[in-house]
Amino acid sequence: MSINGFILVLEQWQFMAEGLKLTLLVALLSIVFGSVFGLIVVLMRLAPFRIVDWTARVFIDFIRSTPLLVLLLWIFFALPILTGLSFTPLVAGVLTLSLHSAAFLGEIFRAGILSIERGQRHAALSLGMRPSQAFRRVVLPQAVGRMLPPTGNIFIGLIKDSALVSIVGVVELTWQAQVIGGYTLRELEAFTVVAFFYVVLLVIPLSLVVNYVNRRMSPEYVKGRSLLGRLSTLRGKLR
Repeated sequence: MSINGFILVLEQWQFMAEGLKLTLLVALLSIVFGSVFGLIVVLMRLAPFRIVDWTARVFIDFIRSTPLLVLLLWIFFALPILTGLSFTPLVAGVLTLSLHSAAFLGEIFRAGILSIERGQRHAALSLGMRPSQAFRRVVLPQAVGRMLPPTGNIFIGLIKDSALVSIVGVVELTWQAQVIGGYTLRELEAFTVVAFFYVVLLVIPLSLVVNYVNRRMSPEYVKGRSLLGRLSTLRGKLR
């Protein structure tokens, strides 16, 4: 590696920017659809019907035991042969990342919900709340706080795993690095710059957002806000 090599690579920043936009699009779509699929999975896992529960279990075990690269190649090349449905590289990449993350997110959501003691739900029902109200007002707020750290890890992993979609022809950041590296004959410098982009522009900002939201939803923060509110109210009455 050399300074001149980095200068040659950075001169192609327009191509890097275009790849970064597509990487953000792939990551964002995968996070959204992965979360939606994860919610469907957790609803199936918590369903009272055994066949629905076992269907979700088979899906989770299959996805979690299949390497992501193998799943991507199978969806892009094999699935069109079996079903007759062809996917663009972008659709195949987003679908693969979404299904892969859904298997993990579904279990995270389920663990977060089941971690709340049943007594809290029973207490809410005894106060006259309907089951949906008890879930929305008592169980879900606490469960979300417990889900956030592992969910954030899955989202960060999705951003990094989005580099794999370049294998099927998605012109994202890693693909652009390959092209620029071949054009400038500075492959090592090109991938070093890409690693910098992933860490500084994508992973670190998402980590900061997840940590901030996690702190805001922590019981200590909520109790502190409640105490400050009571103190300000008492101070206003004294005046």
